[in-house]
Amino acid sequence: MKNTGNRESNYEKVFDQIREWFLQCPQENIAKKVGAEFDTENLYLPFFGERCRINRTTGEITGAGQRQIPVTERLTIMHHLRYCQSYAEEGRKMVPFREIREAAVFERAYERAALDPLKKHFAGRPQELLKAGLKLGGVREKYGDVSVTLYAFPKISLTYIFWDKDEEFPPSANILFQDTIAQWTHPESVPTLAQIGTEKNKLEIFMEAGGIPVQVRYCESQIHEIFRRCEGFICGNRIPSRI
Repeated sequence: MKNTGNRESNYEKVFDQIREWFLQCPQENIAKKVGAEFDTENLYLPFFGERCRINRTTGEITGAGQRQIPVTERLTIMHHLRYCQSYAEEGRKMVPFREIREAAVFERAYERAALDPLKKHFAGRPQELLKAGLKLGGVREKYGDVSVTLYAFPKISLTYIFWDKDEEFPPSANILFQDTIAQWTHPESVPTLAQIGTEKNKLEIFMEAGGIPVQVRYCESQIHEIFRRCEGFICGNRIPSRI
């Protein structure tokens, strides 16, 4: 059995390191770059449709209604602020994971953590994916059997595409990213964002069915390549060939 407690403790240490950077950084300039609002107490940054608060004095991050945000999500938010480049540009086109050169080393992890759960959960019910994505503030697209673009952050979007199973093919899925996404966050956060989007889609359907609110746990059995660097963590999945 894996010791997830030690793993989460390591994540908290990394979060604390990045939080120290945040307390010293030009917060208002960064907020303007990433599309966040701010006042004297907090930055307000939408994250998959949820307005998160980042305390400017402590660096603590909370969600809507003071929701306690998992450390993987907090790290992902901080990575966006920390690694957004001053020259970052809006994406010119949407591309599959394999075309993001800076993140290519994480492709197998991306496949396991973002695409495989997507295919397993929505097989036979692709409209549920569309419904979940729209509830997260997404926009319907015209790819595959169903597709929806989610806004992880104001400047980072991901398009989830799903083909349902039939007599000849198993279910298939793909996620498209802005071609400039590596200018807006750390490359290790690219597969993590894909996984978080998958988990949030699944959670929306669970909640709609009357499920009890749960704390999503990331990066457990599907992800074994975590913390390859002192500031790193990752997630994963495979890119189908149907796009």
